[in-house]
Amino acid sequence: MPGENSGRKSRSFATQTASARPPLSAREKGVQVNIFPAHPFPNTTEKASVTFAKQKQNMFPRFQPASKQVYLFIRAKKEYTQRLINAFVKEKKIRENYKGELLGIAEQIIRCEGDYYRGLPEQVFIVIRFDDQASAERWTRSTGVFKQKDLDDSEIFILPLNYLPDEDLRAFQLTELHGLMVDPAVFKQEYVDPVAKLMNAHRIYHGVAATHSITRVRNCMLRPDTYVLVNSAESEQKLMKDFYESADYQPLRHKLQRLVADNDTCFFKLVPLNEAGKHCQVDPSQLPYLS
Repeated sequence: MPGENSGRKSRSFATQTASARPPLSAREKGVQVNIFPAHPFPNTTEKASVTFAKQKQNMFPRFQPASKQVYLFIRAKKEYTQRLINAFVKEKKIRENYKGELLGIAEQIIRCEGDYYRGLPEQVFIVIRFDDQASAERWTRSTGVFKQKDLDDSEIFILPLNYLPDEDLRAFQLTELHGLMVDPAVFKQEYVDPVAKLMNAHRIYHGVAATHSITRVRNCMLRPDTYVLVNSAESEQKLMKDFYESADYQPLRHKLQRLVADNDTCFFKLVPLNEAGKHCQVDPSQLPYLS
């Protein structure tokens, strides 16, 4: 067996005598010997990390399955943006106690379809992700943000998540479909399936939330029998220009108007609280109202 000693001497090995000389080494024969550096292998850590970052950028989709996670949406008047920011900075510890992750604030909401919200004061969105609905609801009862004057009329609603998109994604499309006028199977076949295929082609995360199960916490304007869709992407450009305003989507958009009684669609980008006021990616004055 390899590695075992039998106790016998091998006949192929003889005792070295004075007359016997060891064979010359390669260096003594004049043969060049390769001299290896102290670190024979290059340091590929940095290169590998860059390569992985590029591969991650090209991976689609990147998400984790959701268990009980929810998005909590806060819709408030834009004129109170700074007060909201200050209030959320102060109550950070309370939010963290309930495992709430503040994804950011959207100071600019671009409405592209629907009349339901037209004429209202300009609004902002704040989105917080919680591990479950119970934690989200307990936070709303514990936080002092909405006990402040002028912030007490803020709107809050909670949506269950189908999956957790990549954390880098901060551009969102929020669509409220009110009053389905066809059988759900027909709606899926004529709209949902072709739109999902088109969104996949544009690398858009569709159906992050897609539900009738809306928890209306306070001052909620979402009407009964409303189906809410949340889609997400790397940028508003990808959601709006590449998808929503594309020639491929227009037939489906017009079909949607025949399938539901009312449709309100808006786009927004979340930024961290400490960056609020510094980002304005899309100028609303340059966009036509598409309803």
